[in-house]
Amino acid sequence: MAILLPMRKFQSALAALAVFPLLAGTVLAAVSFPDVPVTHLHYKAIDELVKAGVINGNPDGTFQPEVSVNRAAFLKMIYKAQGKVPDSSSVRCFPDVVPGSWYEPFVCDAAANKYVNGYPDGTFHPDQAVNRVEALKMIMLAFGMQVDEIDAEEKDVVKFVDVSTAAWYTKYLYTAYVKGILPIPGQEGSRFYPENPLLRGEAAAYIYNALNVELYESRQPSSSSAAASSRSSTATNAASSSDSGIRTVVFPFDTSGKFIGKNPSTYLFTLSEPTTAYTAVTTSTGRVSCRLYLIQDTGFSDEYFLGHEEGTSCYLQTTLNPGSYQLQIQPTVADATFTVSSGVKQGDGNDGFRDAKPLGKQVAITATLDPDDLDDWYTFTVTAQAKMTVDITNALELNCIVYSMKDVDLFGFTGPECGQSYSYPTGTYYVAVSRSIASRKSKKTYTIQLR
Repeated sequence: MAILLPMRKFQSALAALAVFPLLAGTVLAAVSFPDVPVTHLHYKAIDELVKAGVINGNPDGTFQPEVSVNRAAFLKMIYKAQGKVPDSSSVRCFPDVVPGSWYEPFVCDAAANKYVNGYPDGTFHPDQAVNRVEALKMIMLAFGMQVDEIDAEEKDVVKFVDVSTAAWYTKYLYTAYVKGILPIPGQEGSRFYPENPLLRGEAAAYIYNALNVELYESRQPSSSSAAASSRSSTATNAASSSDSGIRTVVFPFDTSGKFIGKNPSTYLFTLSEPTTAYTAVTTSTGRVSCRLYLIQDTGFSDEYFLGHEEGTSCYLQTTLNPGSYQLQIQPTVADATFTVSSGVKQGDGNDGFRDAKPLGKQVAITATLDPDDLDDWYTFTVTAQAKMTVDITNALELNCIVYSMKDVDLFGFTGPECGQSYSYPTGTYYVAVSRSIASRKSKKTYTIQLR
């Protein structure tokens, strides 16, 4: 593996992707391009960004994911992803930027804000393909990500055979891995090829991951403040709200409110005993996501749950261990009103980490998600590193996520995924099977096997 960092840093990046998927703009129907099938490496990133209006297809109906992106077009993608509007007065910045061109305001605003500097001869080369490391620098500066100078020990972590530790871009490459922007599928191995032109599909993956990092970091409380908020929970459910949208409540609770723009609302609560909790979130318009995770003293979350989104509602049914929890909800339409109802409900005995069923190697288990049964959970332990695959049938209608626990050292930045062969290090794993496109009222049968 090319990059080696402490496991907890990897898991924070993984949580950013798994727990907080992109929610930019109103969610539309799935976008279909003949050259971007659902099996494409970057299908999800392309699909989400096209639906959000960040990127577009071509007049002939294709997307052309293998075509390179030029420097001007990539800047426009970054601006649209963040909803930034370039200052129209920022013009005439580089001699090779055509006055009145579609890209002039994006390039010149980026130059004014020092997102780009141009080349030593004073030109920008707007039509030149942006390379991988230039793209990473543009993203981090435009997104306002902190990029620190790294010491010799950190530079030594960057083990790509074609990356010099003295290169100007090493700190951006290192930060991209720390924050979870990298790796993306297709960019693994011992070489990074920093000068390679960035392709349209890869550009979508970079920006999609960057948006998820921004969402995660803006919503992640410090472990101390989260613990303090949990301890200060009172017997009333009158929200102790703040401008951040964080409220401390006592479980069970019913509440309602109004989102501020598209910003998330967060509810903190503490459980003193194991509980099977059912949560329903409904918004007045658009869609809404709901995520629940156990807050650990380290600030990381090994145990987190992804809600089932359907219509204008999001649902969770989870068997929870004692501890402090954070429920986060986020709309796709600005200023929507919402209701949240969370209480105790009898489950089917397989609704979370606590009551996950053992999954033995080469033992196929056939099971059914009955109406209103949102997830099934499984667990297995690896005693000696081995190459294995978690296979599941009906994969197009069901989601499957592999969770690695804190006793697993994942060595780098790629983790196990369902349906893919992976060399599993020793430790404990959990697998969640949930509905993807199916209604919660439907019945779905599947077979899962560790082989």
